Amino acid sequence: MKDEMKRFAVRFNALLATALLVPIIGMTVAGTPAGAVEQTHLLTCTSTRSIEPTKYLLSCADANASFTNMKWTAWGSMSARGYGILRQNDCTPNCVSGKFVNYLSTVTLTKVVDSKKYGPLFSQATFRYTYHGKKMSEKFGLAD
Repeated sequence: MKDEMKRFAVRFNALLATALLVPIIGMTVAGTPAGAVEQTHLLTCTSTRSIEPTKYLLSCADANASFTNMKWTAWGSMSARGYGILRQNDCTPNCVSGKFVNYLSTVTLTKVVDSKKYGPLFSQATFRYTYHGKKMSEKFGLAD
């Protein structure tokens, strides 16, 4: 009985060690599981990567466009989809004096670029919304 308990303990410890080591052995140096596709991100104006942000500044130079209150329905390696508020400066009579207008909008992120520094990034956002009864579609470039 004592030998049987020792054999059981040895087998249990071997199984436990295997269960704990397999995920570690399957990782690459970067921390991504072997064979897995690296997560696609958005690059912010401060050069940080973001996944499923609730808000995002689209025009870094002048802050005249952004999206807020985002809810993401899908986030994959090649595209992402969600809905929220597209917030744009109407630039009337000029961008300094313009007013911000909010549009309830859907957004689709596409055109993945692979950057050496940041990994895969979405480089285009397409917004669809209704303005005065007319369906609108607008594209923004994201990553260079």
